Amino acid sequence: MNQGATKSVSQTTIQRTLLRLGHRSRRLVRAPMLTVVHRRRRLEFARQYSSWTSTEWRQVAFSDESRFMLHRTDGRWCIRRETSERNHPATIAGTVQAGGGSIMVWGMFSWHSLGSLIIVEGTMDQYKYASVLVDHVHPYMCIVFPQDDGIFQQDNARCHTASSVRAWFEEHQDEYTVLPWPANSPDLNPIEHL
Repeated sequence: MNQGATKSVSQTTIQRTLLRLGHRSRRLVRAPMLTVVHRRRRLEFARQYSSWTSTEWRQVAFSDESRFMLHRTDGRWCIRRETSERNHPATIAGTVQAGGGSIMVWGMFSWHSLGSLIIVEGTMDQYKYASVLVDHVHPYMCIVFPQDDGIFQQDNARCHTASSVRAWFEEHQDEYTVLPWPANSPDLNPIEHL
């Protein structure tokens, strides 16, 4: 009989053993919650476009909007300090009431060129997005892809799928096409890594 299983082991010994074996405390990876339908559509997308060459991907202009929080940490900062340094100014992440506000930006780029990076007042809605399409997307696509062979990528945010926005793209379908993008797939968009 194994006598080792009945002996008590201190918590410190367990922690040291886990560290020695490479098991360290890690933060959970943040990723979109994918349903079965999301997974199926992502797989279909991958199968449809996996054979594209770099020449074909060069025709795609990627876009996205992002909100940046001002004066607020996301709780993921880690430092090493002595216990006595808890209240030392160098070991404190200052906070402000209500997070200090935020700023939303929208941008686009392709293999050929960077597009505009614009500040969006408030939250992007279909009307603001329509303005972005007219003032930034359309001129960019016409200049960068003068042979009308450009492909515009956007995610499935509500403002991108509004009927007025879809109608606008239908009016301009002879100038460029919209890449059908699987829902809940920000990790597939290279703009997310900028």
